[in-house]
Amino acid sequence: MSSKYLIYTCCFHQEIYTEILSYLVNSFKKTNCDVDFLIYTTGEYKTLIETKCPGSGVKFFEKNFYKSMNQARISKLDIFDYPEIDHYEKIIYIDADSIFVKDPVQMFDAIQEDLIYVVGEGNILHEAEYWGRSLFLKENAQDREGISSCIMGFKNIPAIKKMFIKTKQAFYLDMYQNKLKFYDQPFLNFYFIHNNLCDPTTFKRFVKSRVSAEVALKEGLTVVHFAGCPGHGNVKLELLKEFHDQLASKQLSSKEQTIFLLQQQMDDLRKQMESLQ
Repeated sequence: MSSKYLIYTCCFHQEIYTEILSYLVNSFKKTNCDVDFLIYTTGEYKTLIETKCPGSGVKFFEKNFYKSMNQARISKLDIFDYPEIDHYEKIIYIDADSIFVKDPVQMFDAIQEDLIYVVGEGNILHEAEYWGRSLFLKENAQDREGISSCIMGFKNIPAIKKMFIKTKQAFYLDMYQNKLKFYDQPFLNFYFIHNNLCDPTTFKRFVKSRVSAEVALKEGLTVVHFAGCPGHGNVKLELLKEFHDQLASKQLSSKEQTIFLLQQQMDDLRKQMESLQ
């Protein structure tokens, strides 16, 4: 029986992202979560991903004409084109350059309102344009926190679908007029925030960017995202590998401590039983 929840990610434009994505898929598999996992990608990349992630059980949604970085970045808003989308009640998008630390089911439980759940960061009027400064200035907007769309959680409802379509249309119009200043991020910030359709707070307790494995485990994070350097896959790959190795070491150490404590408890019980005889 298929899950009523769906996690999806996208992989286009650069082949190295199939290697990056393997860290995300394999980390998800280790959580033993029974949520469906979908990869939106090309037929060529699908073959590569299946080779790198054998037995993962993920689903695929194929599109073969997304070639540019801009198209790759905005592809996350295509999810309502997926033929099986009506099977799902709640959906979470996650950037390919991320790693699961634990089962993400709690994140789905946190999706309660008819909003897009994102991670608040930065400032919409920051000069870097990453959070949509030019778009907000047209509306005389005041300072407020921006959002990262490295993760987006939402219900499968018409209002969200409509917002995705509206945002995508504005993005493509700007792209064809050669005015894009930072890919999709400014448009997601402007349209989600301007329309009061996002929750930037709830997911903060589940997701952080570029923290150490020790911090991720200590704070009980679900996902760690490796932000920055768009399109520079080699940099992200090094960061992912380093975190993966650290996490495996920390988790092994934790298991060893648990086994040691259990052995101590068994020894104590055995001694108590012997004293009673």
